[in-house]
Amino acid sequence: MNDSQIIVQADKTVVKINNLRIKGLNTRSLENILIDKLQRMVRIIGVTGSSIEMGVYGLDEEAILKDSEGFIKAVSLAEGITASEVTAIAYAKKICQVDFEHIPSKEGHACMKERWL
Repeated sequence: MNDSQIIVQADKTVVKINNLRIKGLNTRSLENILIDKLQRMVRIIGVTGSSIEMGVYGLDEEAILKDSEGFIKAVSLAEGITASEVTAIAYAKKICQVDFEHIPSKEGHACMKERWL
């Protein structure tokens, strides 16, 4: 077996929206709605009864925050999500880049990112 490595750099922004009412959400349906509206890949990371966190690929945080009202409207199109006048984007932040050359060594089996953390 040959020894190979795959290095991937993702242009991902993590977005969290607070003050929602969420019940019976189909996350795959929400992803499809957002992919259609944004023309970008979107993956849901976490959901609580009042917030949702997602990864949006290929869209800067400035663009998301600039049209935060439109972004929230797109999210509220999904069945199971109700937005209110206090619904807001808590944050939109670009993921940090990890320099794989400076990841400290650690005993045991773990992926490179886990060793870096």
